[in-house]
This record gives sequence, structure tokens and C-alpha cells, in this order.
Amino acid sequence: MNWLQRQLFSFLVFIGSIFPDNNKSIDLGSDYVIRDNKCIVPTNLYTDTEIYSKVIDYKFNDKFIIAKQTPKISSYKKLVREDLRTRLIIYDGFLKERNDKDYEKITTPSIVNSIKSDSLIYYRFKKNGLKENYYDKNLKIEEVVDSILKNDMFYKKILRNKINYWIINKLDNTRFGPFTRIEFENELKIKNINLQFE
Repeated sequence: MNWLQRQLFSFLVFIGSIFPDNNKSIDLGSDYVIRDNKCIVPTNLYTDTEIYSKVIDYKFNDKFIIAKQTPKISSYKKLVREDLRTRLIIYDGFLKERNDKDYEKITTPSIVNSIKSDSLIYYRFKKNGLKENYYDKNLKIEEVVDSILKNDMFYKKILRNKINYWIINKLDNTRFGPFTRIEFENELKIKNINLQFE
């Protein structure tokens, strides 16, 4: 097992710790599950379509999942923090293994491009003393996470509303939202989705 494979395995173990097996998981089809009636997550590691805590209602069919969510800032802080650490670890692995012939066998061009897109984050942390200890408090990851949640338009919109509405197209793994109730109802009509909350 090479370095990158070990890091990906570590990330999967982390995901398992957030969503342990003893939690109730419901299969929503097309590699999506709802875990412990709180989060809708894809089982494919490279699909960025999750809806985090707390999902309070959902419906699904062969093509779509719709969800109603009351966002919890503590969940988003934890997940953004671990996502950031994982991206740093994976990019570090990319730098170490990118010239290895086996590296090309375990990745695809889209995964490599996704990893390369994190270079700016990596080099900013490297400038601030990153030395492979991704849990070092001196890295000030908490400050970065707080800044992301405060300034990123996506997270600002999620955390601004008491209730968010979401749509996941399972066929092409795309997520739409967060929506207000009126925006959501309009999207259902535009996309001709025959799912509704009661």
C-alpha cells in the first residue's frame, strides 16, 4: 500500500468514525444513503453532493432526492475542518508520489486535477509552518474554518436560513441548493420533479 492509498484509507476511517456502522443507514439508491436520519451522503468518495446535519425530511425516487434541512454550525465546522485536513494530506501525498508509475494506476485525470486545485491551500499552510502534523494547533486550522464559514457564499447561505431545501440529481451526481421554500418549489417545477414534502 503506497502513501496515497494509506491516506485515502485513513480518510475512509475518518468518515466511518463520523458515521459509525451502528448508526441506522437507509439506502436511497444510486450510491446514496441517509445516515442516522441526519445526513445524506454519497458512498463515492469523490462526489461532492452531501447534505449535512440535520436533515429533517427527505423523499427520493430513481432520479432525485429532495431534502429539508435545519443546518447545524457545529456539524459544518467539524466537516470543513476535517475536509481541509484531508485535502492537505492528499496534496502532500500527491507531491511525494506524482512521479511514481503506480500513482497513475490508482488515480484518474479528474482526481489529479481535483488534487492539484488544492495547491494554493497547501502552500499557504506550508508558509505558516505545515510539517506533516495536520493536527498541530499552530496551523490555526480553526481560524481558517471560521473564516470559510463566515465568508464563503455557499456556507453563508446555508447557515443564514433556519430551514434549507435541497435537490440531488442521482443520475449525474449534482446537488442544487440551498433553497428557500419558494425557490425550492420553483426548482421542482422547472426540473419536473414529482416529489413533495407533506
